[in-house]
Amino acid sequence: MDDRTVTGRVLAVLDAVADLDGRATLAALTARTGVPKPTVRRIAADLVGRGMLDRDAGRYRLGRRLLMLGVEAARQQGVRQSVAPYVHDLFARTGEVAWMTTFTDTSNTLLESAFGSQRAADMRRPWPSVIRSPGFLTTAAGRLVLAHRPDLVEDVRSRALPRLTRYTITNWHRIAVDVARVRDTRVAVEQKQTLLGYSCVAAGVHDRDGVLIGAIGVTGRTGAFVPERLAAPIRTAADQLSRLIAQP
Repeated sequence: MDDRTVTGRVLAVLDAVADLDGRATLAALTARTGVPKPTVRRIAADLVGRGMLDRDAGRYRLGRRLLMLGVEAARQQGVRQSVAPYVHDLFARTGEVAWMTTFTDTSNTLLESAFGSQRAADMRRPWPSVIRSPGFLTTAAGRLVLAHRPDLVEDVRSRALPRLTRYTITNWHRIAVDVARVRDTRVAVEQKQTLLGYSCVAAGVHDRDGVLIGAIGVTGRTGAFVPERLAAPIRTAADQLSRLIAQP
């Protein structure tokens, strides 16, 4: 909805780029925001110039400067310092990639990670950053979001999910079973669905009102670790972080 303010229109464009996930052409942004096309073009060009958006082949995506601002905001609020010990404990326990990510309504931002030199190449792979992207929904973090966001399920279930590997579950009935299991156990396990040879386990971190604001988990090479064995310690770490974050 176009509120006709400068700030509102800028935020509308940013939100639309996040929602459209790789489909953010000028025409799509205009249709999504309701802002006149010349205004959308001018706002988008300015945001590209400032590093808030990137543009490639006529499509827009969120820029690196937004990621930097998100991480800095978390640092200033003290969240990152609170998270680091839990992430590094999980790395020490597993030797795999331990991480925490934070969620907004539309985005997923890596806040903290810990890994050894043998996993450095793994961390150079793109991190899924858009909540509604089909690729993100195949991850353990994506399953956690689906378990807490029934509105999102209704929004995205009409889409065809990509088969990223031969193990990717694309049938929404089977996904619903997975999501129900996540609600029961409070842990999401994903095995080789997003990237062949890799598995992941994660648990949700909540604020004082019980709203899901992030996830903490471990990603590693399948066979090097058994995700189910980490369910209890990761759930414990998530619960402790939730209590810590909820403190005034």
